[in-house]
Amino acid sequence: MTETLLHSLAAVAIVMCIVAVGWLFARRGYIRREHKGLMTKLIINAGMPALVMSNILGSLDLDKLENPLLLIGLPILSMAATLAIGLLLALILKPAPVRRGGFVVMCAFSNSIFVGLPMNTGLFGEAAVPYVMIFYMVNTTFFWTVGNYLINKSGEAGRGEAKPKLNLKKLLSPPLIALMIAIPLLILEYRLRRNAGFMEAFTSWGGHGIVTLVQSSFVRMCSYVGNIVTPLALLYIGSALHEYGVRSLKPDRDMIAAILVRFIAAPAVMLLLCMALGLGGVGSGVFVVEAAMPVMTQAVVLAASCDADESFVAAGMCLTTLGCFVLVPALMLIMRAVGLV
Repeated sequence: MTETLLHSLAAVAIVMCIVAVGWLFARRGYIRREHKGLMTKLIINAGMPALVMSNILGSLDLDKLENPLLLIGLPILSMAATLAIGLLLALILKPAPVRRGGFVVMCAFSNSIFVGLPMNTGLFGEAAVPYVMIFYMVNTTFFWTVGNYLINKSGEAGRGEAKPKLNLKKLLSPPLIALMIAIPLLILEYRLRRNAGFMEAFTSWGGHGIVTLVQSSFVRMCSYVGNIVTPLALLYIGSALHEYGVRSLKPDRDMIAAILVRFIAAPAVMLLLCMALGLGGVGSGVFVVEAAMPVMTQAVVLAASCDADESFVAAGMCLTTLGCFVLVPALMLIMRAVGLV
């Protein structure tokens, strides 16, 4: 138990080390304000679409899941609930308009891959990977639709636009387009593989080998490009923290509320859903841990690109990442106590 926890928490330490490198580079002048625009464009327009493609088409195999509809439905219900909690708290606490979207996104969405994947494989082994990918698919879809809209709306309010208009061009972002292509392709591949007659004819014709080669080459290329996202985003966050100062990490009322939702309400909702719908074992453990992961790194970059309050989201990402050192051991003890894992 101790060894697996130490292994998974090492992922948290890696995140903070890369953020520290970004802070140091900004302090030395290697990363300047004028570089940030290029960094956000690389992440959103190139890295994220490639990461979506490589993770969904290369790592998610629906054949390995016993009940895909249930497993997809659980994260959907969980995120819908935490979104509702975030929106309700935003109405009660009334955060500044420029940070309102970031506040709700911090409550609802988690860092499911860069922290979540090593955390869960450290705790549950390689059996955790398909469940992480399911959560990632739902989390990413929600973030680049609802989350993108909310942060864009905050950015428009921050720029002083009295009546923010729905801009479909901004909502139809490259990551969302990649999702709209990858998910139907994944479902099509799943259905074709289950058609024995088609697979027999396809294999005898010789097309199977060609398609597999093309797919694996495309996924590998996307993986190379997608690998820039997390380190570049973390370097960006470190530079933003240097720009706004360490004092930006001091939690205020809004920050404390978002952290409580991220660390208490989100995993509690997922835990109750897993118990109510009868999901146990590795799947339930992975989903609960994923629901409690830190704020998404991409949320910081998106907030910056939309002129929303990036310093607030960056501070939330760092504080929730540090909080994982305490949260994950506590979650494991709770799940063992209720017999979920």
